[in-house]
Amino acid sequence: MIEALNRIVDTIERIMMVVLMFLATIVTIVQVIARYVFNNSLYWSEEFILYSLISMSFLAASMGVRYSAHISVEAVYAFVGPRAVRILKMIAAVLGIIFAMSLLYYGTRLFLNTLSMGQLSTAMQIPVAYVYFIIPLSGAFMSLRYALMLKQLVLRREYQTLSTAVSAT
Repeated sequence: MIEALNRIVDTIERIMMVVLMFLATIVTIVQVIARYVFNNSLYWSEEFILYSLISMSFLAASMGVRYSAHISVEAVYAFVGPRAVRILKMIAAVLGIIFAMSLLYYGTRLFLNTLSMGQLSTAMQIPVAYVYFIIPLSGAFMSLRYALMLKQLVLRREYQTLSTAVSAT
């Protein structure tokens, strides 16, 4: 079941990342053209691009778990045995779950508090709570990924990351 959820999260993340990158790029191009060609700018473009970049950063944190791209000290693994490596990886996964769950908890509190206050963004006049929703969402995605990693380690299986490298053959 957790593997099926992982595939669904993969799809959601990919779609969200592509859409956010595409929209941020289009808005940036339109803003440059409007400013330098028509001598008029889009008043909301900087805010939109900023919110897009923030959202992409939180999504990338979850994707980093999936691709095993987060910074880690793997040199320690060379000096300890396979059992100790597995234990160290399990500890790292548990710490990752704790961090992701705190993102989920505090991000949800931030989202709900901001939603109840009705705060609007300066330029686009959208509820800021919608922007903050990416925090608990990425926490939930990261929790799922770390839980899957921990499950694989407990079952003595290798955690299957997605490959980012393109084969030369």
